Amino acid sequence: MSDLKLLVQLQAKVATFLAELSADQLRALAEGRAGLTISNGTQPVPTPTAAAAPARRPAEVAAPPPAAPRARASGSKEPFDPVAVVARLRSCESPDEATVVLANLKPSAADLKLMAAALNISATGTKADLSKRILNITIGARSKHAALRQG
Repeated sequence: MSDLKLLVQLQAKVATFLAELSADQLRALAEGRAGLTISNGTQPVPTPTAAAAPARRPAEVAAPPPAAPRARASGSKEPFDPVAVVARLRSCESPDEATVVLANLKPSAADLKLMAAALNISATGTKADLSKRILNITIGARSKHAALRQG
């Protein structure tokens, strides 16, 4: 079985498991007051303990400042707001709708780079590559997850 197929199966199982938890249980997991245990169906599988594995503190990573709206170079009086555009793309019902929305905006390369910065993704490549990456991160992953949940 390929690693990708295994990852997709694991993501589907984790999503199903999390969907069945109550809000209090989810909050406890998120806040570290609860934990998960791996089992083989009958007994818990031994996992490294805190004593066996030294605790590592995650590196402090500062979130990049939100990209500020900028004046459109195309002569439009409305400034380009990458955060608003990302929110609009995420609200689309389908990848096709998101593609049309992005195409109608006719973003420049600089606009796409601002959107990539707002999404914390790489801003390198051609406009087509960057548009595809932006669409994938805003709507593609959600539609893929929905397809997995449907079976």
